[in-house]
Amino acid sequence: MSKVMRKYGIGAVFVIGIIFLGMMGCSGVAYKTANLNYMAKYKVSIGDLRGSLPDLEESLKLNPKDVDANATMAQVQYRLGDIKKAVTYAKAALAVDPSDFRALGILGLADLRHGRYEEGIQKVEKAMATYNDIEQVGGSVPVEPEAILRNMRAQLKSGKKVSPDLISQLEGAFWKKIQWYEFDEEYRKWYYYSFYEDLLQPGGGCTTP
Repeated sequence: MSKVMRKYGIGAVFVIGIIFLGMMGCSGVAYKTANLNYMAKYKVSIGDLRGSLPDLEESLKLNPKDVDANATMAQVQYRLGDIKKAVTYAKAALAVDPSDFRALGILGLADLRHGRYEEGIQKVEKAMATYNDIEQVGGSVPVEPEAILRNMRAQLKSGKKVSPDLISQLEGAFWKKIQWYEFDEEYRKWYYYSFYEDLLQPGGGCTTP
């Protein structure tokens, strides 16, 4: 975990990202959508799911193919109980970026909720494999998604249906993984740009005359 996260918490990293975008002017569509997405994800992180909707709707109005906005909207709609809409937004995200683990995992969770257990387990397993390639350390939860998925397979093997309780556990763990990824991603962006901005300053280490 980064020093910033340890000292201020992961929520602060998102706020830093928002401030950074504001400093850059947010003049183009990409900056505007990024700013809206950051605000939406921050609201999601503090439990204000409905409060995130206007930001996401505006972001998607500016760019209907924005992967971040679609993946976040899919999560919000799912958690608000509209799985049909969640699937629509998740598919829109995957159409642009087939490797987006958030969207793929949400489709898997939707399959599980609709009784398509094998399909759902496979999708969430694939989503977690992608996540683990990105986030190789940190972001641990009390019960890891992989352990829950193994328990689901054990239930199926014994001839039972996957229990709603296990599905709920998997959903909670998966939201935590998404939150870690998104806040860590904002930290990486902030750290990367602030590092190179320092190099551009007088005496900041630039090797060119």
